[in-house]
Amino acid sequence: MNKWIFVVIIGLLLFGFAERATALEKAAPVQKEGNSGKQGNSFSFSFDESLSPPLEKAAVQELSLVDRLALRGFWDATAGADLKNDEPNEHLYDFRNVLKLEGILNSVRQGVVPTSVPTDKRWQALVSLQGDYLWMGPDHSYDDLRLRLHESSFLWATGRYEIKAGKQIIRWGKTDQVSPVDNLNPQDGRQFILRELEDRKIPIWMLRGRAFVDKLTFEGVYIPWFEPSLFDYFDSDWAVYRQVREDVKDGPLPSVLQSYLLGRRVEQREPAKTLHNSEFGGRVTATLSGWDFGLSYLYGWEDAPFFSSFPIKNLQLDGGYSSENLLDALEGAVLVDEPIRVEYRRQQIVGAEFETTAGPVGLRGEAAYFDRVSFLTDELTSVRRPVLHYVLGVDYSSPSEWYANLQWSHQIIAGSDARILYFDQHDTALLAELNQTFWRGQLKAGIKANFNIGNGSFYLQPEVELKYFKNIEVTLGANVFEGDDDSLFGLYNHNDQVFTRFKYFF
Repeated sequence: MNKWIFVVIIGLLLFGFAERATALEKAAPVQKEGNSGKQGNSFSFSFDESLSPPLEKAAVQELSLVDRLALRGFWDATAGADLKNDEPNEHLYDFRNVLKLEGILNSVRQGVVPTSVPTDKRWQALVSLQGDYLWMGPDHSYDDLRLRLHESSFLWATGRYEIKAGKQIIRWGKTDQVSPVDNLNPQDGRQFILRELEDRKIPIWMLRGRAFVDKLTFEGVYIPWFEPSLFDYFDSDWAVYRQVREDVKDGPLPSVLQSYLLGRRVEQREPAKTLHNSEFGGRVTATLSGWDFGLSYLYGWEDAPFFSSFPIKNLQLDGGYSSENLLDALEGAVLVDEPIRVEYRRQQIVGAEFETTAGPVGLRGEAAYFDRVSFLTDELTSVRRPVLHYVLGVDYSSPSEWYANLQWSHQIIAGSDARILYFDQHDTALLAELNQTFWRGQLKAGIKANFNIGNGSFYLQPEVELKYFKNIEVTLGANVFEGDDDSLFGLYNHNDQVFTRFKYFF
C-alpha cells in the first residue's frame, strides 16, 4: 500500500511541475517564426535524429532560461485480466503504472529573430526520471517498483559534428518490432512482448559521435559497461521458470524433493565494470536517389542470459519447460546441490539496412550476422550458434486512412540440432499490422499479428484506441497466444488476456 501511495504522490508532483512550466511559458511569450517547435503551450528545440545533416549556420537570439526550458512527461497505466483461469497458480490480473518527467534545456533557439551574430554551435541537456510499478496477482502476488534516472544526456554540436553522452536509447535498423540490427539497448522482458519494442528499451550509459559529410553519416558508439536485459526467473506467468515454485508446493512430491527444488536459486554473473569489458560499434548511413542505406558493426555482450549450468542433471524435457513438463522430467534425473548458473557472453554483430518509398508504399529491410547467439536446450542449459537473421517489410497508407504493414522474418541457425527449444534451424515468421483511423484521427481500430510459419504458433493483438480528449489516449485490446508447448508463443498459451490502457501526456 505504501508503494501505491508513493507512486500517486510522484504522479501529482510530476503533474504540478508540468502545469507550472506551462504557466511560465504563457507568461513569457516568444516569437514563433523559423525553426522553433511547438508542443502544447511550451516551445522546445530538439535535434534531428534522422540521416539528414544538421542545419547550416543560422542567425539566433539568446533567450531567457524559461524560454529555453521545456518540461513534459506522461502517465501510462495498463490493467489486464486473463480470459480464463486454466492454470492452478497463474496470475489472473496485472497492472502496470509508468510515470515519467522529462526536462530539456537548450542553448539557443535557432531562427527566432535574425541578428548580426550567426553561430552553428549549440547544445542540449536532457534529464528524465521514471517510476515503473508492475503488479500481478491476486494470489502469491508479484509487485516490483523501480524509480530510476531514465534518458539523461548532454548533446553538443557544431557544424557537421555532434557528440552525445549520457544515459540514452539509440535506434539502429529500419524494420518494426522485430529488428535484427537494433542491438545497442537491452530490453525489459518482464512481460514478454506485451509492450511495444520502443517501450521495452532500457536506456544505458553511452557516448555517441556523429559526423555528417555530404550524403553520408558516420557514427561511433562507446558503451563503458554492460547492462543486461531484464527478466524474471521465478514467480511470474512470464518468468523463465514460470510458477514452478508454487506448483512444487502444491504438487504430490516427497518433502525432501520439495525442499530441494524450492532451495534452487539463480547465481547470475555479469561482466565486471572495467575498460576491458566495454562495448563499441560503428555505423555508416547514406542517402542515394531516395534510398537510405546503412552498414553497422557492434562488438559487445549478448543481452540475453547464457545458462551455463543447471542443478538437475540428465534432464530432458519433452516439449517446453512449463511447470508440468519440468516436474514430469524429474524421473531418472540426478539432483546436485548447486545453483542455476547464469552468465553473459561476448558477441559480434555485422548489420545492413535499407529503406525507401514509392508513393504511398514504403519498403524496408535489414539483416544481421551474429557470430554467436545463446539458445536454451532441453537440458535447460544454453548452447551458442552463429545466426543470420533478415527481415523484409512493406507498408501502405491509403487516402481513406487505412494502414497495412507486412514483414517477413527468417532466422537461420548454423549447426542447429533437436536439443534447442522453440527455434528451428530455419525459423520463419510473418508479421502483420492492419488498422484504420476514423473521426479525423480520434479513433483507430486495428490488429497486430505474429505468425510462426514453421510450427504454426501465433500471437494476436486486436485493439481500439480513442484520442477524443486532448493529450489522452485510451486503448482497449487483447493479447492472444496459441501454439504447442515446444513453441515460443505456445509457452504462454495460458496468458491470454484483455487489457485497457490509459495514457496522459503533459
